[in-house]
Amino acid sequence: MSKIKDFLKSPLGTALCAAAACLLAVVLVWLAAVRPNNDKSLSERISDDYSQYSAELDEANGAAQTFDTDNDLLAMAFVFGTSNGQPTGELHLELADADTGEVLARSTGDMANIVAGQYTGMGLDTPVTGSAGRRYRVTLKPEYTGSGRLTVGCSNGAVLWNDTFTVNGEAVDGTLALLVTYKQIGGFLTRFFLLVGLLASVVVFLGIYFAMRGRMPLHRLVFVLVLCFGMLYSFVLPPYAAPDEKYHINQSFTLACKWANMLSPDEWRMGNVPLDMTYRREHDFGPLLQNEKTTVFSWQELSENLFTTTPDSFDSHTALEELQTDRNPTLYLFSAAAVFLAYVFHLGFVPALMLGRTANLIVFALLAALAVKAAPFGRRVFAAAALLPMTLHLAASFSRDSLLLGLAFAFSALCMQAIFGCKDGTVLPVRLWLPLAVFGILLAPAKLVYLPLAALFLLIPNSRFGQSAATKKAAYLAGCVLLALSINRAVLVTSVAGSAGFENQTTQTETTSAQGSTPAAAVSYTATETADNRTLHAAPAAGDGKTSNRFANMPAEYRENTASNFVRRLYYCVEGVTEIPQKELEFWVQALQEGDVTAAVLGQSFFFSPEEVEHSSLTDDEFMSAASLVYLDRDLMTTDAEMCRERLATADRRDFFKSMFSSDECAELLSACQIYPGVEDDRYPLDRNVLIKEIEAVRTVRDSQSTPSEEDQTTFTPGYILHNLPAVAMLLVRSVVQDADNWVRGLVGGSLSYSSLDLAWFWVLALYLLLWYAAVPAQDVPVPGLPQVRYRVWCALAALLCAALAFAGCLVWTPTYYQTVYGFQGRYLLPVLPLLLLTCLPRRVQVASGKQSACTLVCCLCVVNAGVLLNAMLAVIAR
Repeated sequence: MSKIKDFLKSPLGTALCAAAACLLAVVLVWLAAVRPNNDKSLSERISDDYSQYSAELDEANGAAQTFDTDNDLLAMAFVFGTSNGQPTGELHLELADADTGEVLARSTGDMANIVAGQYTGMGLDTPVTGSAGRRYRVTLKPEYTGSGRLTVGCSNGAVLWNDTFTVNGEAVDGTLALLVTYKQIGGFLTRFFLLVGLLASVVVFLGIYFAMRGRMPLHRLVFVLVLCFGMLYSFVLPPYAAPDEKYHINQSFTLACKWANMLSPDEWRMGNVPLDMTYRREHDFGPLLQNEKTTVFSWQELSENLFTTTPDSFDSHTALEELQTDRNPTLYLFSAAAVFLAYVFHLGFVPALMLGRTANLIVFALLAALAVKAAPFGRRVFAAAALLPMTLHLAASFSRDSLLLGLAFAFSALCMQAIFGCKDGTVLPVRLWLPLAVFGILLAPAKLVYLPLAALFLLIPNSRFGQSAATKKAAYLAGCVLLALSINRAVLVTSVAGSAGFENQTTQTETTSAQGSTPAAAVSYTATETADNRTLHAAPAAGDGKTSNRFANMPAEYRENTASNFVRRLYYCVEGVTEIPQKELEFWVQALQEGDVTAAVLGQSFFFSPEEVEHSSLTDDEFMSAASLVYLDRDLMTTDAEMCRERLATADRRDFFKSMFSSDECAELLSACQIYPGVEDDRYPLDRNVLIKEIEAVRTVRDSQSTPSEEDQTTFTPGYILHNLPAVAMLLVRSVVQDADNWVRGLVGGSLSYSSLDLAWFWVLALYLLLWYAAVPAQDVPVPGLPQVRYRVWCALAALLCAALAFAGCLVWTPTYYQTVYGFQGRYLLPVLPLLLLTCLPRRVQVASGKQSACTLVCCLCVVNAGVLLNAMLAVIAR
């Protein structure tokens, strides 16, 4: 028995027991809360409008709807209504290929289980593999056994881009409310949860084992644990999950694209990129990751694409109207370098994201380890701050806070070493003052609110600098202030003049390169030609005469110069269509007027659609007539036929098309109806369905980046505060009452992710207790002495001033009609947390052994981080 007790008290025994307890908890949680969620699924809304119900379905014909989707089909859901009571009997579903009539899948359900007014799902007996542009026809036929009858929910009028449906063999002006399930999480959820739980248990074992052995220095142990737990947090909370990470990702990818463009053989150069514009490669998109709200399908998307490659060249780039953060690239150099490395090796979007995150994590781990090693006292404080869940979450992300936290920790520790760790009269060695000055100068402009932290440099005794100490301090301080103000001033100037800069860049792009970009929709640029111009010149030798007559008989009202008539001319001249669905017409008009697509790109999707490029319906003469009618509102073949034929003989259709939309006559015509002619897209052919999806994606992004209203621009400025002190006081009180718990949670990691992922209060309390335990001095550890008297006051003031500036920055951004301060979060205090703990906590309480307390602290932090990871996964699964 004594041997067992001795083994359990040994490092190996304790570590094994802790790991086994973690594994047991993982298995129990999986059995109770994870396994029941293996049936989670993703659905696509074909139509979600069920504002009315159809007539009663008969048994002979029922209801039928034609639709298209690129996704797989696993199940389908409809909204049903009832008539004459609850219908009984069986409902039969048949899914067929709309073009060939081949039956692809069937399903049968009991109508007694239908709940009126809610979606009712029917699983398909055979999963259907999706393909691009495939059209389906689903038919519902009831087989009644009672008096109750079934109706189906539908829209009042056909939904945009969808067909009408039939009821009892008759066409109905509407679209069925229909959801199609295309993905189920299945056993992946179990595998992912158990794997993360197993890895967390392994890290707990290693952390406790090496901490109790005492042979690995604390700073090395912190480095290893930060990397291990950081990678686990990076998978549990994948890219785009961290606070505001999408803007930081945009900045890193834009910087990587700029470097690639500088090395590209292409003549076009990117230049200065406005803050409201972003560049990524053509295939750098992942909707399941980019929606920012982590779900189990985000984990699946991350895992399945972790080792993918891309067909994009290293200098491929796509212009997007997505926001970046600021003009200061310093804190993005490492993540951008990792992304650029992914470009060089043609790695996919997900590997590029994970490489960028890993680069930031490694740099933070190095800086955190340096802080622990350099600190003359309070090493446990720096270790605890580095291993907080919130710190690890930010460190393993694209956020600039990753490097900011590392710089703040390392700078604070080096300052403490320079002030208290050197003997009186000792001049600082180069290995100490050089990184100290560099970290301070990098820290100052990163975020202006942390400038007081960089001022700790001034507390270093003059004797540490040798000769001209005052001059050296003044030069350091001036450099920090000037650099901070200049960079932040540039951000303000850019934000005011951003739109003008964008217009100037667009104009320059048009005049220097044919590879311009549309103002909003995603446009791809590559260094290689994407289509053979000779293919674009192919055309029938002669027409049948019907198309030419169509041009002569074009309705007179189409010549009226409006945006809607421009769209009508496109449909009429290229496809001969006069009956355009109103919603479809409105979609294109809105896209043109809002700049989501240019007249050139929209016309390109008609004249050079995949169908037209493969087999053109227009002869060369008809093509020139159509292009001139669309863009010039006159038929050049009736006035300058020979000139047009000569031009086409020496070039091709693409060049003639470009000459139409780029002419001054076209610009003058379209500007009168507020349409931007723009430039062509690189993609030949250009699929209009792809263009539709890009426009909808742009609108989704724009909707998520709300434009401030006039009342939002009236904020708590210093002048307003001085004249409305009672209102400000009430605002502060309400903020404390309503948001204090969020601030407390956010500091240590009780609330993670961009869409707040709240953890149990147990973990929050445990983390605060561990922070207190880390800050308690040890009796047996000789230290130069904790900050005393004036040093303690100045250090505390610097930390508190940083906190006050962070809060004030949020206050001045708060609109005056808000009830609480806008945007302040507890994580803003993380950079000064070690300094606050070392200077503000009482020192009468002490622990007996510093080495033993460090061991206990690391062991507890390992266990708590494992628990936080499990709690975070459960919160994600519950979504």
